[in-house]
Amino acid sequence: MLLITNNEKFLESEEFLTSNKIELKFLDNKDYIGVLEYSRNLIHEGYELLTHPLYGSVKPNETIYRTLILKAGKELDFNSLSLIEDAIETANKFKKNKITPLWTESVKDDFRVIDYDLMSKTIYRILN
Repeated sequence: MLLITNNEKFLESEEFLTSNKIELKFLDNKDYIGVLEYSRNLIHEGYELLTHPLYGSVKPNETIYRTLILKAGKELDFNSLSLIEDAIETANKFKKNKITPLWTESVKDDFRVIDYDLMSKTIYRILN
């Protein structure tokens, strides 16, 4: 299982850093859409989405953090490709309508916690 994120909260978790079931790919130089595009490239290489790219109730133009879980596959998964392409299109549409604000560090931390909490619970469900 591959966890792709730009949320540094995952780097603070020994559980994710030392797990032999999860490979962590931290994208410190990517924004929300960058994480989606990176994941799309992996899907073209045969990976499959295990989580929906637009999970949660935070709009794509409100947060800068995104985390996705993929697994290695054997061929192009068209369902995953369709989901990620639609997510990129939706995120771009939201961004054009209203640019992501320059949040304070405190607000950014709130978004990191929301993303981390949602995805850690999802990971536990996938693994158990």
